[in-house]
Amino acid sequence: FIVSPEHDGLIGDNVINTKGAIHYLTENGIDENKDYLKKFISKDDNRKILGFIIGGPTKHYEYSTKNLKVIFSVLYNLIREYNFRLVAIPSMRTPKSTIKYAKEFFGDAHTIIENIDKKAYLSVLALSEYIVVTCDSSSMISESALTGKPIYIANIPPKKNDKRFQKFRNLFRELNIARNLGEQLEIWNYQKLDEANRIAKIIKEKINF
Repeated sequence: FIVSPEHDGLIGDNVINTKGAIHYLTENGIDENKDYLKKFISKDDNRKILGFIIGGPTKHYEYSTKNLKVIFSVLYNLIREYNFRLVAIPSMRTPKSTIKYAKEFFGDAHTIIENIDKKAYLSVLALSEYIVVTCDSSSMISESALTGKPIYIANIPPKKNDKRFQKFRNLFRELNIARNLGEQLEIWNYQKLDEANRIAKIIKEKINF
């Protein structure tokens, strides 16, 4: 069998399509690390958390100061209007300069994790009221969808044709999983996306047959 994301457009008798990316996260893993970030936050801080998961530059998307400032400005307006505490989590692709800029932009009133920290990532998924993910990472958007929480995608103007990624994001919008950062902030519900277990079940059934 070939397991392939639906937005890749691969079709065949032996192809099993997934909605988004297959990943290693589990609900238990997220729940077990829920309290990890609390050591970075004062006990007196009762603000709700706005999670910001940052990817990194690709051949399609540039992490220029200009592009980042647009995203950071929207986030700044949200945290000021709704009194959120921003918790930003970098990925392996996040440039050090991006993390430094985020710390300077948002200041000490918010939490910017500087190093790769899986427990911090799992914790922010558990604690966030809303999750914002940069558009360059289909994997992290898919992982966030395991929570059932509202996801807002922080878009970056593409340097080249990104039709395949747009197809993925449009699918998640149709599934009522994600919207674009800058749209009205709302709470909505959708069925948690756990494609690893769904696909595993399909393969087991096919093998047993």
